Amino acid sequence: MKRVVLFGVALLLVAQQAFAVYVLILRNGDRVVAREKYQVKGSNAVFMTKIGTLTSLPLSQINVEATEKVNGQGLGDAQLLEWVDAKKIVPTPTPTPPVASLGRIKAGIAAKEGIATRPTPTPGVMFRERHYRDAQVDQAFQQGLEAYHLYLYRTSEGTLPGYLFIEISVNGQPETLKALQAVTSTYQLCAQKAPERVPERVELQMLNESGKEAGVFRLSAADAAEFVSGKVTPEAFYIQHVIF
Repeated sequence: MKRVVLFGVALLLVAQQAFAVYVLILRNGDRVVAREKYQVKGSNAVFMTKIGTLTSLPLSQINVEATEKVNGQGLGDAQLLEWVDAKKIVPTPTPTPPVASLGRIKAGIAAKEGIATRPTPTPGVMFRERHYRDAQVDQAFQQGLEAYHLYLYRTSEGTLPGYLFIEISVNGQPETLKALQAVTSTYQLCAQKAPERVPERVELQMLNESGKEAGVFRLSAADAAEFVSGKVTPEAFYIQHVIF
């Protein structure tokens, strides 16, 4: 009988202590973190933001089904990702699925670490209207972020098809370093459990509350392992690997 890896449990073992939040999923894909479930007032949803501001949104902007699904799972709860131990991966033909949908698994699409040298940083690190080519790897990184209670993010294909792009909104230095920990921990777990499918690079762009850059990175699996090992401090890692 095939052993099922509890990928989410491994993430939770290194995540920080949970706190009560309610995540609203909007129809445009954005996420808004509230302190508790919204109240319906006419055609609006009224709620208290994470920083304690009372605000409202039109109900028509909220993806109610997705919102209830995410919050009903218990944020950060373990999920069974059987693909990590899968011996066979059934490929699906092109064309690439549209942005609004998730793709299927493809075998042998990720180059092994070490094939390419670390690329020269470019200003092209940005969100793109294309999904990363392996939807379940993308999902694993999203689950990793939420295990660390980072909910204001979006993902896409990076500057190359084998690169995964992640944009995260952070509030201050502690959350910036927590975002690095979440991404590198997930990256290392992917490299250990499914090395043939691990992203060639993870491009990470962090934005502060005013929308300005708080750090841009292009990380390899080796970089992630270095961070997780604790051989360098998070502050030193940031200085060594930040692009701009």
